[in-house]
Amino acid sequence: MKGKSVADTDSAALRSAVSKAGWRILPLLSLGYLFAYIDRVNVSFASTQMNIDLGFSATVYGFGAGLFYLAYALVEIPSNILLMRFGARRWLARIMIMWGMIAVAMMFVKTPMQFYTLRFLLGLSEAGFFPGVIYFLSTWFPTRQRGRAVALFYLANPLAVAVMGVISVPLLALDGNWDLRGWQWLFLIEGLPPLLIGVALLLWLPDRPGNAHWLSEAERDALEHSIADHPTAHETHDAHGVMSVLADRRVQLLTAIYLITLAVSTTFLLSAPAILMEVTAWKLPQVANLIFWAGLLGAATMFLTGWVTDRRGERFTALIIALVIDTIGYLVVALAPSATTIAVAFLCCMIGRGMQSTAQAALWTDILKQRRLAIGAAAISSVANLGVFLLPFGFGFAKDWSGSYHLGLFAFPALHVVALVLALVLMRNAKRVRG
Repeated sequence: MKGKSVADTDSAALRSAVSKAGWRILPLLSLGYLFAYIDRVNVSFASTQMNIDLGFSATVYGFGAGLFYLAYALVEIPSNILLMRFGARRWLARIMIMWGMIAVAMMFVKTPMQFYTLRFLLGLSEAGFFPGVIYFLSTWFPTRQRGRAVALFYLANPLAVAVMGVISVPLLALDGNWDLRGWQWLFLIEGLPPLLIGVALLLWLPDRPGNAHWLSEAERDALEHSIADHPTAHETHDAHGVMSVLADRRVQLLTAIYLITLAVSTTFLLSAPAILMEVTAWKLPQVANLIFWAGLLGAATMFLTGWVTDRRGERFTALIIALVIDTIGYLVVALAPSATTIAVAFLCCMIGRGMQSTAQAALWTDILKQRRLAIGAAAISSVANLGVFLLPFGFGFAKDWSGSYHLGLFAFPALHVVALVLALVLMRNAKRVRG
């Protein structure tokens, strides 16, 4: 009976520690990720004024928008290694403060070269935040609680789309105040929060449970003991380790699928206001309202997909359904039959995006289980972000060459068909490995 009592006490201490960590850590990190995503794609709303003011063509805009992802891919793995060397609190704070300053500096852009330079620097500064947080959460949440923690953190991604839909139009409407254009106000106001959040991380984010003054000694011991048994506690992070992960055929397929879906969804979102205004003939406030509801729908779908796939213990069905929904949605947007149909198709695209994002993130943890998760995830993300650099440039070039977004839009469903085939191959390969 005494042994059972000790076990019950340890279990209660662990539950209490996980609950406290969830309330103390996740809101701040999620808020940081929300503004990270806003500051990388808010250029989509800014471009509706900025491109006209500065005379940027779709090719110039697409190249500059995509440069963020080239820089992001180049330094994501080194950034994650440095995070583990210097500690999450200092490194994540450094990331946020630097990207906040560069995001604000976007308001001073005058020439294409300045636009290219600041977008590249923004990518350099933000690189490593997402995989860094994923690794950081693995040092705070035991395996059975980690999936929910990651899902709650990742919800900030689609919610950022919804927030942009709400705040961007009022910010653009500040046009003329203090001799600043609306797009300059947008960069200024949306770039300031990361600076404040970065300072908050320095003040309040503990690197490890052992440094958390808000945990009792029993809670710290229970949480550290639970985390110590997880494979990520014994990872190595050298170049050989990265290559061994990427040599896995399943990881290669995951990387290819993620590259396609991330490149398409990001390229679409980077130009979504302009695309939707062209194909629906709606005004910006109507388009912003659609984007707001699409972001909320994507967040709800993401959460539901995580819950269902956890209960089923199977991710591929959700991934394949999501890719089919996305393919149909993008095809309808490209065909542009009517404004109402396009709006419904756009909502479908965001549903598919939420489903496949959750399913892919869960598959990463399944397949990289007992491997080098932190660096493996960063490696997959780095390779995929190279595609995000190329596709916006090609999409912008197609717009300038044809005079319309329609030609480039047809590439989106075609690429999703490729991703769907790769997902089926991955599912067959994964079943063979399990067998």
